[in-house]
Amino acid sequence: MSENSPVIRQIEPGDRLTGLSLGHENFAPLKAFFQKHAKKYQEQNLARTYAIFESERPIAYITLVCGEIAIQGKKRLLDEPDLFYNYKSYPALKIARLAVHKDYRRKDYGTVLVDLAVGTAKEIICPAVGCRFVAVDSKKDALPFYLDYGFTLLDTPQNRRRSEPVLFIDLHKAAKNGTLS
Repeated sequence: MSENSPVIRQIEPGDRLTGLSLGHENFAPLKAFFQKHAKKYQEQNLARTYAIFESERPIAYITLVCGEIAIQGKKRLLDEPDLFYNYKSYPALKIARLAVHKDYRRKDYGTVLVDLAVGTAKEIICPAVGCRFVAVDSKKDALPFYLDYGFTLLDTPQNRRRSEPVLFIDLHKAAKNGTLS
């Protein structure tokens, strides 16, 4: 592997988390979180942030947290008659943040990071605790990305009206590499 080959790993205390240019001002909160809060959240076990580094420069990142999918007003999340779950929310791994440097977009780095999230859920979390889904509160302009990946929009009137609607992937239908089977 060459020195410039991208590497995916959890961020570490000594990492420089600068140089992640996201372009539009709408992405400023994603950049600010990465630079100012990601290490602290990690240190306090509030979140885990994984980044793709190229020559020690971050070019994309994903932040994962424990989450849930609330099913307000619905009896069940999936149309599976044998899926009995008597709670108002389902356990999920949540993609809290996902960002890719403006010069690296449309090169599958976002897909690779979502694959990491789905793989982490299936291979590490599911065998240890109950977790059926990966969820995300998607910004409107990111909806096509998540829908193309295979996420499903939570189909409730409240969710369809949200500025950041909830989408999810059923881990029972996701293949080991993260893509849907």
